[in-house]
Amino acid sequence: MIEIIKAVARQLIFSIFLDYKYIIIYLFFYIVVKGRLEIINGFEHSISGCRSRSFREIVEELLLVGLLSGFFGGILTTAMGLSIEPEGLQSFLVIMVFLALINHRFVNPSYAGGLICLYSLIFTYDKVHIPSMLMLIAVFQLFEAICVYLGRKEDNIPIFIRQNGQITGAFIKQKYYAIPFILLTFSSAPYALWKNEIVLTWKTAFSAGLMAAGGMTSLLVGAIGVTNYSSISISTKPEEKCRNDAIKFLIGSLLLFLLAFFSDRIELLKWIGSLFALLYREFIYRYTLHRERKKEPLYTVAKRGLRILEVIPGGTADRMKVKRGEIILNLNGKPVQSEDGIRHILSGSPTFLWMHTQDENGQVKIYEHKCYPDGVKDLDVIVVPKEWEVTYQVDEYENFTIIKNIVEKFRFKR
Repeated sequence: MIEIIKAVARQLIFSIFLDYKYIIIYLFFYIVVKGRLEIINGFEHSISGCRSRSFREIVEELLLVGLLSGFFGGILTTAMGLSIEPEGLQSFLVIMVFLALINHRFVNPSYAGGLICLYSLIFTYDKVHIPSMLMLIAVFQLFEAICVYLGRKEDNIPIFIRQNGQITGAFIKQKYYAIPFILLTFSSAPYALWKNEIVLTWKTAFSAGLMAAGGMTSLLVGAIGVTNYSSISISTKPEEKCRNDAIKFLIGSLLLFLLAFFSDRIELLKWIGSLFALLYREFIYRYTLHRERKKEPLYTVAKRGLRILEVIPGGTADRMKVKRGEIILNLNGKPVQSEDGIRHILSGSPTFLWMHTQDENGQVKIYEHKCYPDGVKDLDVIVVPKEWEVTYQVDEYENFTIIKNIVEKFRFKR
């Protein structure tokens, strides 16, 4: 195990800092991720007037999470003996770039991996060991499920949409993870800058590894993959939506592990596993989006009072323990029907605040807050307004196409 950890650590450092073969691909994904996050931050700024986190903070988290996932994932893939030829690895990354141009949602190894496995089966492309590729996708999806679950309470951006002819509050989430992945190869790449060798002395998952397990020396290769989690919550709480998606990803990962393992012995399972890798994630996305649209929205406009869509962390309402989804009925004894009404009540910076709200079960709650000597200047909540000039189109966001966006910009300039 110590030998595996050392070899993975060496390859991880090389793949991130010294492997310049993929520099153009890395820059492309950086541009895609940066552009997409700027759009999301634009939504956030238009609603709340500020950004919860800077782009630098998001990138730092992306790299840190990716580094940890890549390290432990690399130990797992190396221990299982997953192998792929360098040419097959390049083809895999090129397909990921091509899919990213088509739609931002396709920035995920499951789509590219499923396609290259099908290509290998149809055209007998021997540079990809299909069971290893399927298990690699399963490892990616496993760590993505963990990341989505752990980050379920963060980066949920409130927006306003029109649902059934009325304004409704919703939440969007866009998360990217740059995860290095490490595989074995039994042939040296002609352009390799260095050789990171490891001796297989343990029983691996597949027959290719079993034949080599007598002590054959193998090489490690690696690159950086990017996963994308895109979500919109309309009829489900955003944390609950992320948790449910994480469970689905975990189940899909475990099923793909089984398909990959037995596909080394049963040819039919290679086809089933390739189709499963390609379609399972897309099915989850479309199924959950359909359910979010069909079910009753959570954050609709309140007939009486103002519904709270989001409580700003660290603000007045957060200190009062007010919950998302509650309806503000009155503030300091005065009925509230608009944000202007809240601003008017707080214009004098009262040093004592009491508020009546109604929760999702119809129960009335009373909150109190003392703020001496400065007084309360802002409630620090985002409410669902009676009217809003700019509403969000779900289809336009979820089907964002980079090629189409570039073409439209070019036409506009002309």
